[in-house]
Amino acid sequence: MDESQLSQSLRPGQRTLVYAPGSIVRVTEQISRRTQSHAIAVTGRVLRQERQESGSWFARNKGGRLWLDRLIIEKDDGEQVVLNLDDYTHIELLHGPLPQDGRTPMIEPAQDRTGSLT
Repeated sequence: MDESQLSQSLRPGQRTLVYAPGSIVRVTEQISRRTQSHAIAVTGRVLRQERQESGSWFARNKGGRLWLDRLIIEKDDGEQVVLNLDDYTHIELLHGPLPQDGRTPMIEPAQDRTGSLT
């Protein structure tokens, strides 16, 4: 594992909460614009939460990679949504066990590369 997967120094007080698969959550993401922000809410069942490598060509760190914490949920209609977890993301637990404290960032990189399209 290299520095990109362990970056504890990003923010010492940062917490990562890990949601159990099967939990029902409402995720609200805010997209900042020039003079305002736009909020989008998605509700669904947690499939998995993982750390995935970004395909970004411009946002590199010492190890040459950018890793993002992502939550993969399934909406009621069966659509699977990959959500990037950042400072502007709010997750509300609607049903299921309370989230557990995780290490920041999650250590195990994703094995499924299909969500690594950004």
